[in-house]
Amino acid sequence: MSVSEAVDKRASIRAFLPTPVADETIRDLLHKASRAPSGGNVQPWRIYVVNGQSMSRFREFMAGRPLDQAEYDIYPPGLIDPYRTARFELGEAMYALLGIPREDKPARLARMAQNYDFFGAPAALFCYLDRT
Repeated sequence: MSVSEAVDKRASIRAFLPTPVADETIRDLLHKASRAPSGGNVQPWRIYVVNGQSMSRFREFMAGRPLDQAEYDIYPPGLIDPYRTARFELGEAMYALLGIPREDKPARLARMAQNYDFFGAPAALFCYLDRT
């Protein structure tokens, strides 16, 4: 698959099978990703994998967190058009497809909570950059 094909086929997946992902599969994926270019070829990122038992513990931890009190702004404050409108329209379309009306805040929060459960994905990867 070419890079163009990969970009064309990219999709946001919000439903996963519970099939476990083998650690070897994740290691192979990360080994290939480590070949991505970076300025000065320093590859400054660090990847933390949550899989298997660590995913279960992470889900337990996240289940008790209040979702309507974000620790930081998820979107930039004062988001301007066309970005604000695009975000709003995408959200409206997504909730309409799910049959969740705008005024049903509990249902919207329940759907948002699935973000923190990775929509049921059996593994997650966190990418960090050192700011120092």
